[in-house]
Amino acid sequence: MKVSPKVSIIIPLYVVVDRFFSDLQKFVKLNYSNYEILIVCDKKVNINIPKTRLILTGQKRTGPAEKRDLGLKYAKGEICAFIDDDAYPDPNWLRNAVKEFKNPDIAAIGGPGLTPPEDGFWEQITGLVYRSYFCGGPTQHRFVKAKKGFVTDYPAYNLLVRTNILRKIGGYGSYFYGGEDTFLCLKIIREGYKILYDPEVAVYHHRRPLLFGYLKQIANVGMHRGYFAKKFPETSRQIGYFIPSVLFIGFWSGMIISIYNPAIRLMYTLTTASLFILGMLSVIRKTNLVNALLVSIGIFLTHICYGAYFIIGLVKKDLKK
Repeated sequence: MKVSPKVSIIIPLYVVVDRFFSDLQKFVKLNYSNYEILIVCDKKVNINIPKTRLILTGQKRTGPAEKRDLGLKYAKGEICAFIDDDAYPDPNWLRNAVKEFKNPDIAAIGGPGLTPPEDGFWEQITGLVYRSYFCGGPTQHRFVKAKKGFVTDYPAYNLLVRTNILRKIGGYGSYFYGGEDTFLCLKIIREGYKILYDPEVAVYHHRRPLLFGYLKQIANVGMHRGYFAKKFPETSRQIGYFIPSVLFIGFWSGMIISIYNPAIRLMYTLTTASLFILGMLSVIRKTNLVNALLVSIGIFLTHICYGAYFIIGLVKKDLKK
């Protein structure tokens, strides 16, 4: 009988809070037995979960890419499964992923990061923002169960990669903090390997509350994507990534022009109102009218924030962590 491949689950631990330990308990429910958990942290924490090892960086502050690369150094599995410290897996996470690795052409597999049912009100609103096509567009599949298919870029909050390929390409090998996974996927693609998106390889990813915590995260993502659009055009110079910046410029320039031109003012008001209505309609079946309005505001501010920081990323000479 063939033994299932060993999987090294690597968690870069940054914020040590009670929720992390509660989430860690849920790994015990995995319907897959041949795994280890490597928690990489800058400081010592007490871990009492089976099959778990704590790896200390020896540094005061390291980024997620550095932590994941250190975990790779100690990994004993044939597959490295990356998940964030604010996420936990579906019980069938590893079992479903390992089945797909039977295809030798597949180097990596990603799956959706779903909103945990236990998250609070404002976190659930953020989850609905992510779920709307008017927010995520072609990346919506990262937050909901969508159609299986190949991708060129995927977040590391739920990404499994063959260990030998990771070591071949030098792991994450970057100091990026918010785009390290894009850089890794680009290296995988450059080597001619494939990355599969599978909706059944799911994890639950805690949301940041709307608005400030969430928008801070969006700003960081937008800035990295803008920088990557300039630096790594193969996967980041896509029209969809530029649209929020067009909206950002149009929103503010239209507001200024409409002050002096009544005709433009009417068109500007109707266009802005239409965008809010479309945002509400995109989620109205999933929630009530008040929540749909909050989601619509969140969608609009997401594009404005992302668009502004995308432009900042475009003009930056470098991104330090």
